[in-house]
Formats: sequence, C-alpha cells, structure tokens
Amino acid sequence: MGLAIFGLHWAWKYWGLPEWPDRREYKTIEERAEKALAFAKRHNMNEHYALFVDYGIPSGTPRLFVWDHHQKRIVTSTHVMHGLGGGSTDEKPQFSNRPNSECSSLGRFLVTKDHGTRLKRSFRLKGMDFDNRSAYERGLMIHSSRWVDSHSQMRYIPLHRASCQGCVTVSVKGMNYLWSLINQEDKPLLLWNYESKG
Repeated sequence: MGLAIFGLHWAWKYWGLPEWPDRREYKTIEERAEKALAFAKRHNMNEHYALFVDYGIPSGTPRLFVWDHHQKRIVTSTHVMHGLGGGSTDEKPQFSNRPNSECSSLGRFLVTKDHGTRLKRSFRLKGMDFDNRSAYERGLMIHSSRWVDSHSQMRYIPLHRASCQGCVTVSVKGMNYLWSLINQEDKPLLLWNYESKG
C-alpha cells in the first residue's frame, strides 16, 4: 500500500495534472479566494475560476493553482518558472514591473485572450493594480516552455532567458489544461501572483 501511494505521489509531481497540494498551499489561496471573487465581480471578470501563482513555493513544485469558486477548492496545478532579471536566482526570484527588467511581476492581472506576436499559444496579461499596469506593455503572458517540463524533477527550475523573461511560464501539460479552460470561459479570469512567506 505504501509503495502504491509513493508511486502515485511521484506520478502527480512529475507527470500529471492535477497535483494535490498540501494544506499550506491551500491556506495561502483560501486566504485570498474571497477577496479574489469580490475583485472579479467588481471588474466583470470570471466568477467561476481564478488562477493563483505562489512564488514562495520552490519552482520544482507546482505553484500555479486553478481555484474553483463554486467548489471552493483547487482543481489543478502546474509548474511555473520565474524571470531571471534583477538579480534573481533559481532559488529566489526578484520582482519588478519595469519594462525590460526581465523580472516576474506580482499583483492581480486580467487574463486576456490576446496572444503574443511570436507565441500564438499564449494569453497576454493586463495589470489590474497600480504598480503592475505596465504588464501588457511589457508583453507579459501565460505561455509554456518545454524547459519547464524537462527540469520539473529538480527542486528549482534553472533560469533560462529563452523560456522566461518575466512571463508566467508553465509546463506544456499545464498549458494544455489552461488553454482549454481559459478559451471555454466567456469572462476573463483573474490571475493573482504573490509570494507567500515561511
């Protein structure tokens, strides 16, 4: 029995969706879920699903979570790497909203159905907070990279300029899920990037 459970955990971590997060990850999202829903209502955004990225979790562990407001639970998760700008390391991201900073960005974003010029299978992000309003101008997107998939077995995904210059860069498996979910919804989803502590 123990071996079977270990095998399933290994499969969830390295190969599959959905990932089953621990209670710490649930708690950081539950603390934001009600505020996220209220924000979505105020801005005519999606009231069924929201996306949360916790950059306080090591990048080798899934840290983008799809939250279902109706079921009040995480329905899936995927890996996300961070940008390499501002002195970021594999272990510790630095954050900025400056154009050309190559840093990941915190705050709340509207996930548009606009695509990048080079990456058609992507969703451009519109900053919804005062200090991330340059997100669309910066060209920040949700997109995938095989680099994420090929390094997700490591504790920290190595920084890689060709894969991430501040975008929400997810695994190919994760993008397959997000591509279907986001495109099927009429109203745009809220994405909330944050860094949990401890």
